[in-house]
Formats: sequence, structure tokens, C-alpha cells
Amino acid sequence: MSAMLDLRRKLDECYAGRYELDVGAGRTAILLVVDDVFRGLDRDRRLALVEPLLVEAGLQPGLTELYTSAEAAERGIAVSTAAIAAPATWDEAVSLVESGQQVTAAESFTRRPRRIVFYSYKGGVGRTTALVHTAFHLARGGLRVVVVDMDVEAPGLHTVLPRPDGEAVTAGLVDYLWERQVRPFDSAPGEGLVTCLVETVPGQQAIAYAVEDPVSHAPIHVIPAGAVGGDYVRRLATLSSHHVLSRPDDAWSLFEKEMMEQLEPDVMLIDARTGLGDWGGLSLLRLADEAFLVLFPSDQNAEGVLFVRRTLADLTAMNTHIVLSPLPEGPVGRALADQVVSRLDLEEGEQVEIHYNPGIASARLYPVEAAMADYARLASLVRDRATESQVEDLIRQSDRWAIIESLKFPERDAKTIAAADFELFFQKTSDFDKLLDDARWVVRGRKGTGKSTLFHLFVEHLENAAKRAKGRLVDIDILPGHGPAAGARLRPTTDEFAAIQRGLASGRHDWLSLWRAYAIIRIFALYDGLLVDSLLKRVDMKPLREHLRDSFQRLTDESWRSSHTTALLRLVEDPLNGLCRDFIGDLNGALGGKGRKLWLLYDDLDQDILEQSKWQVDALGGLLRLAYDSNNLDLHQIRFKIFLREDIWSRLVFTNKSHFGEPRTLDLQWRIDDFLRLAYRLATGGSPEFRTLAQREFPLPDREVDSASEEALRQALAPLWGMNQERGKKALAARWVYSRMTDARDNTYPRSLTVLLNAARDEELRVRNEKQAPTDRLLSPRAMQAGLKAASMERVNALKNEYPTLRPFLEDVEGSESLRSQFKRDDLTAVWKRTAEDTHPSFDSFVAQLAAAGLIMVKKEGSAYDYGIASLYIDGLGIRRVQGEKK
Repeated sequence: MSAMLDLRRKLDECYAGRYELDVGAGRTAILLVVDDVFRGLDRDRRLALVEPLLVEAGLQPGLTELYTSAEAAERGIAVSTAAIAAPATWDEAVSLVESGQQVTAAESFTRRPRRIVFYSYKGGVGRTTALVHTAFHLARGGLRVVVVDMDVEAPGLHTVLPRPDGEAVTAGLVDYLWERQVRPFDSAPGEGLVTCLVETVPGQQAIAYAVEDPVSHAPIHVIPAGAVGGDYVRRLATLSSHHVLSRPDDAWSLFEKEMMEQLEPDVMLIDARTGLGDWGGLSLLRLADEAFLVLFPSDQNAEGVLFVRRTLADLTAMNTHIVLSPLPEGPVGRALADQVVSRLDLEEGEQVEIHYNPGIASARLYPVEAAMADYARLASLVRDRATESQVEDLIRQSDRWAIIESLKFPERDAKTIAAADFELFFQKTSDFDKLLDDARWVVRGRKGTGKSTLFHLFVEHLENAAKRAKGRLVDIDILPGHGPAAGARLRPTTDEFAAIQRGLASGRHDWLSLWRAYAIIRIFALYDGLLVDSLLKRVDMKPLREHLRDSFQRLTDESWRSSHTTALLRLVEDPLNGLCRDFIGDLNGALGGKGRKLWLLYDDLDQDILEQSKWQVDALGGLLRLAYDSNNLDLHQIRFKIFLREDIWSRLVFTNKSHFGEPRTLDLQWRIDDFLRLAYRLATGGSPEFRTLAQREFPLPDREVDSASEEALRQALAPLWGMNQERGKKALAARWVYSRMTDARDNTYPRSLTVLLNAARDEELRVRNEKQAPTDRLLSPRAMQAGLKAASMERVNALKNEYPTLRPFLEDVEGSESLRSQFKRDDLTAVWKRTAEDTHPSFDSFVAQLAAAGLIMVKKEGSAYDYGIASLYIDGLGIRRVQGEKK
């Protein structure tokens, strides 16, 4: 079918609005073109312009009429420009698809609600149950909901949602439509009618009734199909589905007009007929704005739904969602789902899965509260589509380019963020509360995951940290044990640490003692002078007191000098080394007596302790042993928190590392809600104009950002980058950004988000006069793709710096054809031998390094390929994707 769509696109490029194309039996083309391009050409030369296009599309040239405008006028021939009506039946739909024609689904002559159709190819799959629970979710979310039973050949919605007064249903939609389509009546006063929508006219029978949600007490209006009996069957047989929604005064249009006047719903949920009959076709092909296709994951269901889904995709721009129901729990259900997902060509996670619930099977009253959570995503998808319409209206009423120009996404350089900027741009992740735990000694994370931002927050912006800690930092003092804190320049860096290593080696001293001595220097230089001096006044502390005063005056902004290195090394020699141990114990006791604690935070160790040096492991291991030993000695008032790059942590081997398990370490991870909160803070904090725009329809107070749900954040960011990745595509824009910013180890990088957004803004402004601007977002999909490439390149460069031994491999792959986005073991082996065999003698160790870096993923056994490059790095490396892989 795509060949026909391509043909129409080509004809549109050449003869837009000046041709008619139909396809007859045997794929014979019937073509009329009226265009002055034919002037002066004989018939053969005219045919030569169009027949190759027909043949390329797989058509047999049949009746081909090619005229100039004068020739057409002389013969009384004109090209029809009438819009193509939406089909009412599947055979009409197939004919349109075969001829490559597309229609706009669900034409309407009146103001109306959004029509959401729930359809299943076969019955018994929980379609009506899904509709009902979705209705209650939407009602609880504040939407006005009407549910309509159009499963007219087997009606049952009224038994699931019975009348609240206990009375039987006596009339419904079929009766209402039949009266207005078949019986004569006076449309102005409504005389001659027996049925009405709600009880407004004395003597007329209302077909609608309301049920109340037991939680929110919101009404859900129910419109049953009718009361099954002789009259119902005769009326159904007389009704014509072809005449529904065909003119402004048809029965359905009058039904919707009355509904909007009397019920004012936001959304109408339609329970459609199964199979490929007329009423099911009418619901999907002519009425639906959006559809949920519900199926049990079997071959029979998949075959039918695949046809329906492809037909709708070729014919309209309608959103369709796949709902697998009822799915068995466990491996059996997973296997069934995977099989159907592959057949339906779904993107990962696109389907909604409803597991079998015995409470549903035995339910007599709806909704079943225990099952409500299973249907929450269906309601979320409905609300997402509503958000798209709101965003379009919002942007249409705004100065789009002025807002784009105002967008600023500041670099989140932890060393230079001002206090006010922390308030605007710092995002508290779900890991933040774990960091407040005394027992967390190590904070691990890949470069760019925000370790340094946390360090600077706690040592330079403690008021901001305390506000977010909600009382958990009361009576805790925090010092930079080592790191680039403002006003604390007195610290050794790379050269000085190398000299310290030589001094320790020559005197056969250990790194644990060195770090304890260095901690005392930092405490002496930066901490409470009265408390420290009172401890040093003791007689036995005189040598330590004099040494510290002589060598480390409280000049915290003074740079580290070689004399400081010499003085530090003297502290690891006895008797000063023993006095350092005593001082730490005394300080711990004094802090305990005052009900206070002291945290020492360590950052920049990857830069200042020479990476890949023979002594790096010893140096960092000594610091970690100091944290461990202090705990074992019950020095619980002094805590060490050490920020380390993940790859360095994984290489460290030291005594008692096994004791640094999950309770002692924190692996920084950016989950999707954390990531979206940061994106929202960057967008609203950098642009007051965008903030005003977003808050107009999707208000999100600052105090609620940290608790906002993913759905609320998606809506708040929709004006920036849209709800879906592209119009008409299923992938959510927010999830697309998050997944493309995530590596093969599920690490996500906030720094890369800033790069992406800045590059996308610049690209949007660069092409402002070249491309038609999207109406449903500020940053177009094209601009976001450009931003992704810039972020990917930034991450590739970061990877080269973070893993120097992988640089030759990365540079070989970069822009070459040596690997594609997915590849076999032999392909990777060839590149390994060429670029990394010297540094990684074992191929398996090389693969382990690539996986640990988050660069590649190992595929499941039986896959077409053995390995794949994480999406985050594909564009930055300039490699080609395998055919069919989604961007």
C-alpha cells in the first residue's frame, strides 16, 4: 500500500489539485490530469510523463486522460476537488487504501466531544471492562465522560453499568437513531419523537442515565444500545450505518448536537462491535478520533487486529493503541505478549498489558477498585491526546519565535552555579534522600551524572541542601574534605599528591594515616575554631597544636605549597601520627556531647590522584579504609562521604571492600521522572516567556515539581518538544528523549540534556525560514534530532576522556564502516584486534570494558546480532543504523 501513497505524493508534487486517480480491477489505473505542462506535446510524449510513475507503483496503465486546461474546458471536463468522505464499511476502506487515498477520520458537522473507540476483533477479551475502568479514571481526573454502547448486535454495556434506580433499560441508541433516520418527524419542535437523550420533554423517553463514581462522586453518562426484543431487532435491521455522519441533519449528528447541549462531555467512549461487520467498521472508520484495539495475544486475534491497524494507518492519521488482555501472569504471558508484539510491529513498550484478574471475572459491581491501577495507562493515553490539542491552541495564540529565542538552557557547571541558580536548576533526584544517610560513605556515578553538583550543593549552598533535606541536616556541619570548594583552596592537586606518594613510600607510611592527617588539616583550617582550639589546648596535644599553627595558619584561601606537603608528611610520623588518632577521637566525643555531627566530603579525586598510576588504588583504598575503620571505632559523629567515578570504583581493590555493599554506597541514577523534572527546571528557569506559556494550560507550582508525576511532567513539557516524538507517531517525546539520553547500563546524563536542548534551539532558529514550523511544539522533531547528535558527540568525547584505553577503538569506529549500530561477534573481534588487543589482551575482557562503559549491549541468545551500540552513542560515532532500526 505504501507504493500507492508514494505515487500520490509524486503526483501531488507535479500536479497538486489537478488530477484524479482511481484503481480498477486487476490493478488498472484510471487517471485524469489537467495541466498546461502538456501544451504542445503529442499523446505519446504526454504519456511518457506519467505512465512510468504508474508502472513504478505496480499499476497497469488503463484509462489515462491528459489535457491542457483549454482542452479540458472545451470538452467540459474538470478535476473534482471534493474531499474524500470517510468510509463506513471495510470494503470501502480497502478500496480507498488500494487506490492510495487518505481521509480525515471522523468528520463532524457539529461541536462534539472526542470519540474514543474500544474495539476487539474477537469477543471475550475484556474490551468493555477496559472501557468502563478507563471511564472511571477519566471521571476521577475531572473529565466529563459519556459511554456509548455501539456493540448493537450483542449489547451489554447496560448490564455492566446498570441504571442506579434499578429499573430495566427500555430504550437506547438504536431506538433514538431509528426514529430520526426512518420515522418522519418535525425537526424544529421535535414533534413525532418518542425518545430523547435526557428527560427534557414531557412524554418522551430518555435513553441516557448517569452512574456515580464511588470515589470522586463524578457522574458518568451511559447510553445503552437498547432493550433487546422484537422491536429492537426490527429497528436494527432497518437502520443504515452508511447514513451515519453523512450530513448535518442525519440521525448521528442530531444525537451529538443534543449531547453537547445537554451533557457537555469532554470525551465519548464508544464500545464497538467486534469483527469486520458494518457497525464495527462504522465506529472505527467514520466515528473514531482514537482507538484502543483490545486483543488476547493469539495468532487469530493478531491477524485480525493487524489488518485493522494497517488499514487505519494507511487511511487516516488516527492514533491506535494495542491493549493485550487478559494476559496470563509469568513466563507464559510474557512469551505470548512477545510473539504478538513482534507480529504487530510495535515499538518497545508501546502496548498496554492487562493481566488476568480473578476479581474482574467474578465482579458484579463496577469499577473493581483492585483492578483500577491496571487500566490507568489507558486513561493516561486519552489525556495525552487531549494535551496535544491544548498545546496546539496555546502555540497558535503565542509568538512562537519570540519564545524560542528566549529559551536558555544554562550549562550546569557545578563549580560556577550561583546560589540563586541552584534554586532554579538543581534537581533533587530520588537518590538525594539516600545521600543523607550517615551510613552512605561512597557516592558513585559515571562522569556527568551530577556527583560534583551534589558536592557543591552541600559544601557551598548548605541552605539550599537543608531546605531539600527537610530537617535531616539539622546539627550536621559539612566541610570539603577535599575538592574544589570556594574559599578552600588549601588542598594538594596532582603534582603534590605525586610528591606525597613518594614521601609515603620512602618512609614506608600508609595512606590511611595520610588521609586522617589531611582531614585534621582541613578541620583545623575550616572548622569551628573555638571547638578545635579547646581540644588542642590539652597538654598532650601541644606538639600537634604547634605543628598545625606553624604550618597551617587558618588561611583557607591560600594555595597549597611544597612546605604544606612536607608538613603533612610529618603528621604521619610518630608521635604526631598517634596524636592525630587521639584528636579524631577527642573531636568525635566533643561533637557527641554537643549533639552535633561533622561530614567530610571528597570530590575531584579522579583528577588529583593520578589516574592509572600504580599507586592510585593504594591512595583511594586508604581513604575508604579510613571511613570503614572510623565506623568500626565507633566514631559515628564524624562521617566521610567520598564521590568517585564509577569506573574508578569498579577497579579499586582494597581490604574490606566487600563491606561497601548497597547500604554503604550510592550509585547515582537519573530515573525518567528525575530527568523530566530537570528538563522542566531548565526550560522554565532559563526562559520566563516559556514559563508563562507552560503555566497557562499546565500549571505546575515550584513546590510541586519534586512530587509531580511523570504524566504531569510530560504535559508540562509538551509545549517545548511535543507530546509525541513526531505527529502521528506513538513514541512519547519525553520518553524518546530519556531513552536516547540513556546508555547501555541505564545511566542518564543531565549534562547531555543541556547540550541537546541548546543545540535543538539553535537548529530551530537556523531553519526558521526554510521549513514549515510545527504547530504542536516549539522544538521540532528535526531540531531534536540535531540536538541528539550534539549530545551524542559530547558523550563520545566524554567517553574518550573517561576511558583512555578505549580511545583508539572509538576513533576507529567513528565515521567508518567498521561497525554498524548492531553487529556480530566477528565484526567486533576484527576491530578489537586492530585497536585494543595491546591494552585488552582478552577479547572477553574488552567486551566487558565496553559493556561497563555503557557503550554496548550484549544481545539475547538467538538474536540476529550479538551486540548493539547504545542509542546515546550512535550519532556521535557517526555509524549507520541497521535497516529497520528506529531512530
